[in-house]
Amino acid sequence: MVQCDTLDQGTAAFMQWLSSEDKQSVKNPIILKEFANSKYCLIHDNILGHDVIVETQNGVPRCKNCNADDCGHVGFTICLEQKYDNDGTIFD
Repeated sequence: MVQCDTLDQGTAAFMQWLSSEDKQSVKNPIILKEFANSKYCLIHDNILGHDVIVETQNGVPRCKNCNADDCGHVGFTICLEQKYDNDGTIFD
């Protein structure tokens, strides 16, 4: 698995997670655990081996783990929020 250090890598991790049949598989770099739209996203980073919280305040997601707004966790969360905003769901 490739680390999710950039927004693009987070987007790729989201696409892999979304297309996987087993959303909880350790083969996914990131697994969604809990989601509250426009508030926070609790994910599990399988590369780091621990949970990560991304909080969204005033429309801007920020990773509590990386203390950044441009890491892979944020990229994953942005994609998740966009999917939810467009479809009203997080799964296909």
